Amino acid sequence: MKAWLRFSTSIVNKSVISDIMKLFDIDFNILKADITPRGGKMLVEIDGPQASESISYMEDKGIEVTPILKVVKKDTDKCLECGACVSLCPVEAISILDDWDIDIDNQKCIGCGFCISSCPTQAIALME
Repeated sequence: MKAWLRFSTSIVNKSVISDIMKLFDIDFNILKADITPRGGKMLVEIDGPQASESISYMEDKGIEVTPILKVVKKDTDKCLECGACVSLCPVEAISILDDWDIDIDNQKCIGCGFCISSCPTQAIALME
């Protein structure tokens, strides 16, 4: 599961993330982070047999957890394969294949929607 974690100033200096790594059987991957002493947010991917328990633990400690439920989908009938969307993707989920087709990797997509506004034919949409 991909999720945004939001940290308030009261928990930024606490070791909640390292605690869940020790306490729970999970894979924890940080995709993006912007954390300062005033708080911040982190985009993570959490997987494993105790993922739900680790999320509950974080919420109990004061971290706001917002799962990412939407990803972008390409309408192949509308797509011109122009590549306008590729450079805007902050996580490189959109790429140009060897045959010049545009590929969207939903495992990487964070549902930010940057690519949607760049598409001249409106071939990209957020889907659940």
